[in-house]
Amino acid sequence: MLTSLRNRFAAVEPIKWIGGGLAVSAVLGIASLFYLEYRGGYWKPEPEIVYFQSWTADRTAEDAAAVQAEERRIREEVETLADRLATEALAGSGPADDSAAQ
Repeated sequence: MLTSLRNRFAAVEPIKWIGGGLAVSAVLGIASLFYLEYRGGYWKPEPEIVYFQSWTADRTAEDAAAVQAEERRIREEVETLADRLATEALAGSGPADDSAAQ
């Protein structure tokens, strides 16, 4: 029985072995991707929120520059506040002083 099986495999052309190997590897590759998605879940990209403003047709360049300057000032204030709060949070998160508790 093993001899007839060996003879049958020997009669198969090498190009057919290559094609069969590629077909099996493609199926296994796709199946492994489905398995990875099952195990890890689908990673949704973070939503990108874009805000638009409508302006009147008689808006001047000075108006646009003033709005940009105000937005820049507000952004800098927020960044300054965030830095200050982060510094305070890091200063307060140090090791607890056990002598003060006693």
